[in-house]
Amino acid sequence: AADAEDCENAETGDQRGSSSLRKHDLCHRWALWVHQRPGSQKGVAWGETQRMVHEFGTAEDFWCMFHYSYPPSKLENVDYSLFKHGCSPAWEDPMFKNGGRWVIKLEKVKAQSLDDLWLSLSLALIGEAFIDCGGELVCGAIVSVRSRASKIALWLSAAKDEKKVMAIGREYRNVLASTPQLQELATKELTFEDFRKQAVTFSLSRPHGTESSGGVFQ
Repeated sequence: AADAEDCENAETGDQRGSSSLRKHDLCHRWALWVHQRPGSQKGVAWGETQRMVHEFGTAEDFWCMFHYSYPPSKLENVDYSLFKHGCSPAWEDPMFKNGGRWVIKLEKVKAQSLDDLWLSLSLALIGEAFIDCGGELVCGAIVSVRSRASKIALWLSAAKDEKKVMAIGREYRNVLASTPQLQELATKELTFEDFRKQAVTFSLSRPHGTESSGGVFQ
């Protein structure tokens, strides 16, 4: 984040201003996390490189954070995570003991496109865009910026409900493909990784076409 303190000061200033400036509460509180890859440093604990930098609970405070944060494309070898309050972006979190994630890989993606996709997904998360397809399972998302290929992953708290997992995956792709000038993502493959099984169990390759399962769901 460019300057979390500036964002906090701006929020405080709004609260001290006119009482007519009422903020719009979100359904959940959210937290922005930043994970700096240790690079050549070995033996660095995960907790030393992953930190929560800001929390917010209103639409206005989200935009304040967005304004004061660097876009993902400016932070190579960094993971940006946006998660519901109470969840941390780690497999070790008890919330994800039986969870998983939908992943899209983006090779040679333009910087602006990556930033636009992250904004689209962030707005979908805080705006509860997944509520009609099993949104209670959706906990957050991570954008991993790398030089060769970046990834954007949507994390779920449960991986066994096949119907909900697939419905969320389709909506996830719709969110990405609705980003301006990125409609081609409607045919981009998405894979679902089950954390407990440590395997890809589902994939989506076309909006209404091939959908496959690894055959591990009962």
